[in-house]
Amino acid sequence: MTTAPRSDDLDRAAARWQGRPRFARFGRVVPVAFLQIVGTLVASRFAFGGPGSSGGSGGPPWARHAAVGAVDPVVLGPLAITLLVAGIVVLPWRWRWPRSVLLVTLATTVGYVIVVSPRGPFVAALTMAIANAWLRGHRRTVAVAAVVAVAVLPTADVVLGRSPALDLGAVLLCVAWLTVTIAVAELVRVRIERVAERRRARAEAERRRAGEERVRIARELHDSVAHSMSLISLQAGVALHLGAELPDQTRDALTNIRDSSREALVELRTILGVLRSVDGGVSGAGEPDRSPVPGLERVPDLVERARAAGVPIDLEVRGDPSSVLGTSGRSAFRIVQESVTNVMKHAPGHHARILVTVGADVVELLVEDHRVAGSPQRTPDGADGSVGLGATGNGIIGMRERAAAVGGDLTAGPTTDGGWRVTARLPVATDGSTETTETTETTETTEIAPEGSTA
Repeated sequence: MTTAPRSDDLDRAAARWQGRPRFARFGRVVPVAFLQIVGTLVASRFAFGGPGSSGGSGGPPWARHAAVGAVDPVVLGPLAITLLVAGIVVLPWRWRWPRSVLLVTLATTVGYVIVVSPRGPFVAALTMAIANAWLRGHRRTVAVAAVVAVAVLPTADVVLGRSPALDLGAVLLCVAWLTVTIAVAELVRVRIERVAERRRARAEAERRRAGEERVRIARELHDSVAHSMSLISLQAGVALHLGAELPDQTRDALTNIRDSSREALVELRTILGVLRSVDGGVSGAGEPDRSPVPGLERVPDLVERARAAGVPIDLEVRGDPSSVLGTSGRSAFRIVQESVTNVMKHAPGHHARILVTVGADVVELLVEDHRVAGSPQRTPDGADGSVGLGATGNGIIGMRERAAAVGGDLTAGPTTDGGWRVTARLPVATDGSTETTETTETTETTEIAPEGSTA
């Protein structure tokens, strides 16, 4: 006996079928209903055989034999019509309850054969129910139904005295009908399985191409960004080593550059490990431990590095930032990082303020800068050859995309005193599975942050 089709393939087919409009779900039952009801009613109104007929026999195949003369029309009473219709009524639920529908259809068909002498296509509903149950993998139920059908349908007239003898041809016809029905159902099952296999092969090929693309991106990042960051860290270290007589402020700036570039390399290796789908949690001998992707709890470190670079920042944290989990925590950190980077790049000398409010369900972020006496105006768009303020900056677009990706929102715009304000509201926790795409940003290196993307 052949194996049943994959249950998940058939379950998806059942779900698609159940999700269709009602008229579509009943559409395939309509021809079967017409064939069974109308065909049986028409066949029951005609007489067959008689002394003048060829062979002197008539009626249905399992009611014909040599001793039979004319076969009179069959009058279908209310019970017979009810049984004929009942087998059709349950068919729309054949995908949800295939075995129950098969048993009910078998019972109505057997009941109809017992009530009247069968004629016409009265087994149309049973045929559909058998094929559906076989397609769904209920082979034993189909086998039981087939045995009952072979045992009852050709012999009902003989057992009830409507025919004097059993016709072997009727039995063979019944067996042939069941064999053809099961064979067609098996062919359909094989076709469904092949289509599903081709679909799985296409999906696997797409996943493989996506993996190859991730590896290519990782390789390009390593060859460009990692090389440049390594040179920055190395040169800053050499400058610190050789510049013993440098002013303290210069040494502090070089130390900040060296530490920021090293941290950027650690984060870059972590990102590359994700892109290459490798486990980056095990460090080799002598290799520094890889830090996790930064979350909101690392905002104080970010502020300290910015202060060391000469940016005056006030930080206020309300609540527990470590409770902001998953992609929300990472997105919140990147939004704060991007905002501070913009202050340093486009508003040198401005006084910045960061307010982080962690609630039960929402974390609110506020990053704003204010112009102080003697500080220059914010850099306008294109003044330094890059995109500065406005909604068209890549950094601002990226921040909005980060917020939207976790179900939050972000607004950014100028203040009345010549500063800039960024506010965001993000959910406290999001499933890690939402981290499917990181927003595309420019990666200009700055002194305060590993990524240092700019608006």
